[in-house]
Amino acid sequence: MHYLVLFILLCSGTLLSITLIDYYQHQRDGFLDSVQKSLQCRTLRERLVTMTTIKKVDIALFSQEVRELMNCPWRLNLTHRELYRTELWSCCNASDRLMVTRQNTNLNQSLSYEIHRWKKRKVDQALWEMLPQTVPWSKGSLSHCAVVGSGGILQNSSCGAEIDNADYVIRFNLAPINKSYDVGVKTDLITANPSQINKGYTDLQRNPGHLAEVLSFYGHADLLLPAFSSASGTAPCFKVYHALRKARPQQEVVFFHPDYLFELGRFWRHRGQRARRLSTGLMLASTALEICEQVHLYGFWPFPLDLSHNPLPHHYYDNVGPNRRMHTMPEEFLLLLQLHSQGALQLHVGPCTLIPTP
Repeated sequence: MHYLVLFILLCSGTLLSITLIDYYQHQRDGFLDSVQKSLQCRTLRERLVTMTTIKKVDIALFSQEVRELMNCPWRLNLTHRELYRTELWSCCNASDRLMVTRQNTNLNQSLSYEIHRWKKRKVDQALWEMLPQTVPWSKGSLSHCAVVGSGGILQNSSCGAEIDNADYVIRFNLAPINKSYDVGVKTDLITANPSQINKGYTDLQRNPGHLAEVLSFYGHADLLLPAFSSASGTAPCFKVYHALRKARPQQEVVFFHPDYLFELGRFWRHRGQRARRLSTGLMLASTALEICEQVHLYGFWPFPLDLSHNPLPHHYYDNVGPNRRMHTMPEEFLLLLQLHSQGALQLHVGPCTLIPTP
């Protein structure tokens, strides 16, 4: 009987030892795999950050690297975020100067247009009365911001819940929000451009209803217009202001400050961007980088294939491409990818989870 008990104890001890060895072997293998993946992710980030251009790059290979990067864990790097925030504040100051307001502009002063600096617009009484008192946020009040581009990459992305979870949501060029599961519906700031107004909303003075209806989908979001980028854009932007004042008085219409846009363009040109003009997406991603604690970008992907090489339209709502004479979208994307790799902001490319990475 004693021998039987001893045999059982020996067998149990042997089995326990084998189990413990297997457990620790599994733990060690998992740790080594984690270390290897971490090193691979670090190497990938470093390689992407040192790229100077996307021209002559194999897009298929580049897409594969982006796909690998999206599988790497992302963490906010406070050092890089504060560095960019400080530099952007020093040069451009979106906190106070993104928009023309009564706080940053004096009655009877002259505004220089962004593109043609020699052209001026006097802030007369009529214009002064159109201006808001200040920007619609207080410094440091925005925590989690979502900047939503219009890229076809948002199709079937399931990013709507993440976007709507943000404290402040920025969208561009009256992009539709009818595909809410992918793009969300929450909107705090929406832009439109003069060419879009001239083409789609004629005779606003007599017929503002169509524009008012389109804007109703964005709730009480502020409408931001580049009235002082070029002289040709002033009249259509002013027409929008006056039309909505009657048809939709709850809709705040505000204007980009031309000095902010000019300084921001110079800021990024000194850092390698060579486009004639920044896209609205990069402008407001830069704004968010300055005024928000966390910045999440969606719908920024300028290529005709997704990360699995499936065809994509240029926008999630149409296939009209950008003005290539004015913008260099792939180069801007590389910049945003580098900011992601440095941990300054988080770029979402591809399907989303329900809750963004903290």
